[in-house]
Amino acid sequence: MSTMSIKRRATDKELRVESGPALMKWRQAQGIPRPLFAKMADFSERKLATYEKALTIPQPVRRPIKETVRLIQALRELADDDATLRDWLERPNPAFGKRPPLKLITDGESDVIWQMVHQIRQGAFS
Repeated sequence: MSTMSIKRRATDKELRVESGPALMKWRQAQGIPRPLFAKMADFSERKLATYEKALTIPQPVRRPIKETVRLIQALRELADDDATLRDWLERPNPAFGKRPPLKLITDGESDVIWQMVHQIRQGAFS
């Protein structure tokens, strides 16, 4: 097989998603089930399966996929393990008005999650 389609760029440590099989391999390595990733990216599970088979991810869906990958990476920095992350995403959270973080994401409010990530990274909660 040729070069990996998901790779780290040295300058900004951001993953580039270029092919469906690489996305699927990355998602599985992160322990993120297809239904969860599909919800986070606002796709149907069937549509995501189609994208994961494509040699090149269609341009119109690269942005939501890239944003979902970045968010998962940021949350993985904070979670102890895959099960903890999945549980946190789906459990009502008092910090978010008792809404599960996944609900914020699917409602287009992932900026609230990003604010929390930023505050934790900066030590605002210590």
